Amino acid sequence: MRRRPYRNGERPDDQRERRRAFAAAVRTRPPLRPTGDRELGRALARLDELVEKTLLSGEHDRLLDETRVSVWPRELDAVVTVVVDRLDPPPSVDRAAVAAAVADNLEARFGLRPGASPTERSVVLWQSVAGADSRLAENGWERDVLSDDREALAEFFASDGDPVRARLTRSSGRLHLELRGTNAPVGDRSSSYAVLSRSSALVLVDDPRGLVSVLDESTAGALRDVVVAWGELADHLDERRPGADPR
Repeated sequence: MRRRPYRNGERPDDQRERRRAFAAAVRTRPPLRPTGDRELGRALARLDELVEKTLLSGEHDRLLDETRVSVWPRELDAVVTVVVDRLDPPPSVDRAAVAAAVADNLEARFGLRPGASPTERSVVLWQSVAGADSRLAENGWERDVLSDDREALAEFFASDGDPVRARLTRSSGRLHLELRGTNAPVGDRSSSYAVLSRSSALVLVDDPRGLVSVLDESTAGALRDVVVAWGELADHLDERRPGADPR
């Protein structure tokens, strides 16, 4: 099963791969927001089901392609149109309200507003992430798009055969990178750890087995860039999360 990001028009080979790829791509599983309008609530009853069915149709695989970030807002807008048509709200229900609810659902999943401007911060940050992932790939590492570790911001693996993985997490406002053997569990005694300093430098904290020695200067720099990019995106998504403290 493919584990690296899709790029340059690449698409899932089959429906099973597409389902897994989209399941890993979404950031959250948004609950249906309560509404005091009963008719609107009934019109949205199948919202999650129809969003997922539309994503899995094969018509919107560009949302999986890291090199197509600039078109993601337009692609999400197209998904909104399809889902609203399939929901087919009665004339008594405001179609614009239904479309707004679908857009909210997709924004919660992908961290991007359908129809967003190319200069909108979410789009810019996703482009930074995609660029950092691509530079990391040039150094023999890939992001694991099928990682099921929901506590990690992202996981990366050495695509050139080195049996090493990197796990990026955030705790107490700091970004932490764990390097461990491919078959070692998270938090293994042999893991190496680095943190991102306030000056955006990766600082080695512990390296009991010398795993860092597998990283040349270029790879270490690419890992640092990917840590910064994912950290900035995660901060932004947290700020946009409903109920987040605006401070």
